[in-house]
Amino acid sequence: MAGLRGMAIIFSLVLITVSSSSAQQLYITNEGHADIQLLDLNTGELSVIYTIGVGKEFNPDDLTLNSLGQLIYSVPNAGTVSLYDPTTGNNTVLASGIAGARDLAIEPGGQTMLIAKYSSPAEIIRYSFVTNTWTVLVPKSAKLGTCDGIAYDQYGNLYAVADHNTIVQINPVTGAILATLVLESHNGVNGGDGLTFDSYTGELWGTHDGKVLGTALLEIPVSPSGFTSTGFIFHPLPGIVNVDGIKSDGKGNLYIGAIWSALEYNIPTNTITRNIVVKGADGVSLVPGTY
Repeated sequence: MAGLRGMAIIFSLVLITVSSSSAQQLYITNEGHADIQLLDLNTGELSVIYTIGVGKEFNPDDLTLNSLGQLIYSVPNAGTVSLYDPTTGNNTVLASGIAGARDLAIEPGGQTMLIAKYSSPAEIIRYSFVTNTWTVLVPKSAKLGTCDGIAYDQYGNLYAVADHNTIVQINPVTGAILATLVLESHNGVNGGDGLTFDSYTGELWGTHDGKVLGTALLEIPVSPSGFTSTGFIFHPLPGIVNVDGIKSDGKGNLYIGAIWSALEYNIPTNTITRNIVVKGADGVSLVPGTY
């Protein structure tokens, strides 16, 4: 896929069709407060729904939901991935001993989940909800460097953000690296972070915070075989920094944790439609039934 590295980057895109913002509430992992919060997007009201612990070792990272609406979140310093049920208030540690556990992705079928182990050299872990055990899908020998966002597309292709500046396509059975898409020249920890599939556009979307290209959203066209020959489209986010977690509602809106704020971005109009101050916002997930 070396040809993709030389592709021109399109810096803005405005579509004609308009889709209205409809999401009402977001679950948020607060990186600095060691808790999970609920944000009302209409009023800006923020409330703590679960305190993970006391101290930096309990600061969470990513957040996703299973089909039952239960919250699954990672705590990198503790090396754990846990499940919190907002209905019962019960919290259960699903996996432990995974130091640097960050971004999460429930796999097609819902029986397993992928965990990005950020620490260099990175690994990608596969956790089974059936056996409550985990195995290594992508080992350290793959030389990912670091690993952040993970996502599947509608065709069953698997992708991850590796070494900050690269998105890799991974064989979901063997863990082999199939293709790479370089975002920008390597510059420390700058580059891609969160990754999600958006059914509205049929494309991957990622967050990007880099010294070379700046803060933006990445729109990445995909095909049945994976990356397309069009590279990626770059959507700058003026005045925004530290973008991280990202989720789609499938209706033309993206939701982003940006550490100092939570954003709602409308794809058809290429605009930030809500920017709410939330100190510590990292992982985000839409509350079922509110969008």
